[in-house]
Amino acid sequence: MADVTQSFSQLLLTYGPGAMIDLPDQAVIVSGLQGWDSGANVKPISEGRLVKLLKEQLGTKLSASFMGLRQPPAFDEDKRGDRAPGVEVLIFPTWFTVDVGGTTSSDDNSQSGTPAMTVAQIEKRRRMVEFTDLSVTSGGKLSYKGDGGKRAEVNPIRFVAACTKGHLQDIDWRWLVHRIGDRSCRKPMYWVERGVSSDPSDISVRCTCGSSLTMGDLYKPKFIGGCQCKSPWLQPQHLPGETCSNDLRLLPRSATNTYFAQTVTVISLTKTDDRARQAISEHRPTIDSIRALPNFIDILRSLPQTKDAFKDFTDAEILRALDEETGESDQTSANPRIAEFDILASGARVIGHDGPTSHLFAETLPPEQLGLTEPWSSFLKSVVQVHRLREVTCLYGFTRLEPPPTAAESELDEIQLAVDGADLSRSVDWLPAIEQFGEGIFLHVDPEFIKKWLIKPEVIDRAQVLKEAERKEAERFGRPPNHLGIANWALHSLSHAMMSELSLECGYPLSSLKERIYSSGASQADRFGILIYTSTAGGQGTLGGLSGVTHRVGEILERAVKHLELCSNDPICAEHSPKNDHDDRHMHGAACHACLLVPETSCEARNTRLDRGLLIPTVVGTQYSLFA
Repeated sequence: MADVTQSFSQLLLTYGPGAMIDLPDQAVIVSGLQGWDSGANVKPISEGRLVKLLKEQLGTKLSASFMGLRQPPAFDEDKRGDRAPGVEVLIFPTWFTVDVGGTTSSDDNSQSGTPAMTVAQIEKRRRMVEFTDLSVTSGGKLSYKGDGGKRAEVNPIRFVAACTKGHLQDIDWRWLVHRIGDRSCRKPMYWVERGVSSDPSDISVRCTCGSSLTMGDLYKPKFIGGCQCKSPWLQPQHLPGETCSNDLRLLPRSATNTYFAQTVTVISLTKTDDRARQAISEHRPTIDSIRALPNFIDILRSLPQTKDAFKDFTDAEILRALDEETGESDQTSANPRIAEFDILASGARVIGHDGPTSHLFAETLPPEQLGLTEPWSSFLKSVVQVHRLREVTCLYGFTRLEPPPTAAESELDEIQLAVDGADLSRSVDWLPAIEQFGEGIFLHVDPEFIKKWLIKPEVIDRAQVLKEAERKEAERFGRPPNHLGIANWALHSLSHAMMSELSLECGYPLSSLKERIYSSGASQADRFGILIYTSTAGGQGTLGGLSGVTHRVGEILERAVKHLELCSNDPICAEHSPKNDHDDRHMHGAACHACLLVPETSCEARNTRLDRGLLIPTVVGTQYSLFA
């Protein structure tokens, strides 16, 4: 099989362990972490706060020898074959169809003297075969040698079975077809498609013994049977004694709900302005590997990757910074978002330091440079120009059929990771992660402005409507509700409006921008803010296009909110209510693709908790707007 390359972000978010891929010649499933081989080029990623969070939240899902985060295997042009680093893939599914010339057409019947068949009567028959019946051609393709001795190429079956916990398996076609017949039958089976509609009722599986079923049958609840806890991307695929109480459901391999990655993202921080401690944090893996040596500081000064970073510090400064850094590690908040907010909203004129290896460098702009007018001068407590930031994203599991809740859906001071997804390996000794660098704009929202808005009677009434909407949405997915508060809805809506306006100004497309919403609950310390940023694996995310417009944040916000007054889908958009029982858009107020929804890559909450009526009065005259 020829090598196929994917970007690191594709591996983590779309094609991680357990994901199904259609390659040019075969349909495969990505191996678990046991098949991710970096060879001698293992690159650890240092992010202590994220590792601490993963250990606390995942617990026994991580092995006792968990070593932290690593970059996925990188393609190496100089190494080929068994020596090449890469990610293994396995053949899946193991049922295939092969053309046997079984199409009945109207032309065939016309030549035989019978009336022409209607389109609905046209049938195409394909022989169903298993992987064990196939052979591999010299070109590396799978083929089937029929009774006539002629080889024919095969195509993988389009349907498999899965459960909501991520388990996956081939459908037992022979057992289902003969569920009420002779289950010992081993006669040939055929995939039969009638007409051209591809409707499930027009697709059937038939055995030459006369037994059959239609695809419509497979959509019936409990028809396929109970989950057998199979995980074809892991070794072994099934553990003795492993059970699952879920029912299997039909899953087309190309459906959008075949894979939902469970990831967590943090923004790397500099703990203080102490450059020695910052340098230590940036080179932590190297320091840890040589710390036990008696002359480790001499080695540190001689290594190519560290000698420039520590040349300006004395031995005593390095040792003192190491001791201080270790002493503070346990005091860092377990919630990365609180630590991010606290340092960005600290009001310090300079945050971090400027340098090629810096993880964070930002400046709090003086009010006179911003020239803010009302209401923005009261709404914003400070504005931070983030010249450089580092984003680390880690994959720790996945689900199928239904998306898991994201970390952004938990309260600011009680971050919760969804831990009921599928495993990436039988023994998780490390987790794949990527680091990306970028720039951004941080808005520190004045808590007093939010508090004055929250006590208005109209806002209190609207908050109850949104709380009920969150309850209905949670009920739909069978999980407890997370009530994040009306302030979160408002700031999230403002973030989307601001990203749409920024994409017209900064040179980055909307799909390249990202957000982080900081909004505390009623009983929490006051933290309200928005971080709009961009990040890429290379240096393209730090070219200054986004942070360069920070000085114009007032006019950008003004235009962003102004554009929300009218939507091209009004009045339908403005009249939509989260408590509407006639659709499942409980997490949307006045919001649609024409006004507030953004690309999925930009939103941290899957385009939920959005309502432009919370920001500005719409055509229906909302009375609870933040900027009325």
